[in-house]
Amino acid sequence: MPKVRKYILSLDGGGFRGLSCLIILSQLMRGLVEGDPDEEPIPSPCQIFDLICGTSTGGLIAILLGRLGLDCSTAISIYKKLGPSVFGRDEGKIWGNIIKGERFSSTAFETLLTEIVKNYTGDENALMKVQKSKPDAVEHGSTDTFVTVVPAGVGSAGTEAYRLRTYAVPRDGFESAPPGHSWTIRQAARATSAAPMYFAPLQIESQAFQDAAASGFNNPTLEALQEAELRWPTRQHEFVIISLGTGLCSLLPDDFDDQPVANPDDKAFDKVVNNLRNKFKNITTAKARFEQVAKQLVSVATDTELTHGEAAKRFKKWKRSENYFRFNPPQGLGDIDLADYMNEGTIIEITNVWLRSDDGKFSTSDARAKLQAAYNV
Repeated sequence: MPKVRKYILSLDGGGFRGLSCLIILSQLMRGLVEGDPDEEPIPSPCQIFDLICGTSTGGLIAILLGRLGLDCSTAISIYKKLGPSVFGRDEGKIWGNIIKGERFSSTAFETLLTEIVKNYTGDENALMKVQKSKPDAVEHGSTDTFVTVVPAGVGSAGTEAYRLRTYAVPRDGFESAPPGHSWTIRQAARATSAAPMYFAPLQIESQAFQDAAASGFNNPTLEALQEAELRWPTRQHEFVIISLGTGLCSLLPDDFDDQPVANPDDKAFDKVVNNLRNKFKNITTAKARFEQVAKQLVSVATDTELTHGEAAKRFKKWKRSENYFRFNPPQGLGDIDLADYMNEGTIIEITNVWLRSDDGKFSTSDARAKLQAAYNV
């Protein structure tokens, strides 16, 4: 008896470079339409995927696409408003905060989240978990979604990410803290996006929560697989995963794919530090801060690629390597600095150059062929 196929979308963290994920996903969705995509309806990701998950900026995108059921075009439009709305357009001020280690006010971000949630659900306090007894204005109901968060102030060693879900906790799964708390969409979006470098953690009751990216979960694909196995036993199901990265791999040594290690040599670290120093040549007192930022970026990039390698191994073990797709434009995205939303045009062009390359064309073509069955149901 053939196994039932479940389609999963996994979205990395990576700041405004998440725009690249949306562009690639939009291209995939357009390619599913057999006629003219400018004339026929383009499917939304919630019509294709059974499960969507994300970390950090990927978590925010997961909520837009999964919990709110938006199409890629609408999600891109909203996403482009985030940077200017939250951080403004004074790059000097942004970097001043980062260099001094000062967090940004979360007020503008929370205001924007309130507007988005109210606009699409009708209730600014709509819950992350879909309420069957009291449904909101989001009607698709076909895609389950979760985002990752971690307790604030906890290092990466031994940390387990909480999964804030839109559906009931699987029988052998763990409920997100605090016990019995009903997370709203706004809280989930705010917590998964609370990168320590930018925002204070989200306080709920006696606990605080933040972005899970720096705790080893920037690439949530293994979390997605674990969740999928809790819900859909592999003896009866097989998984197709589309994993979307934000280009952080370009921060790592060129031979990292051939020799993946948990602690890459100093070349990656020095590369990031030098990029920051070149950008701010007149700043001499920020050496330690540059090094701190560089260490975090390289650590996140390393964890992200190690997760990709482990996911690929699992699919190979299952003899389903053709069901795992990792799209992560390798050149240039990782070099874009932390005020990355000001480089919107560059992010778009780098992504489109990759999509037009042989690697981009062939790999996305294979993925579309695999997703076509879900679209034709």
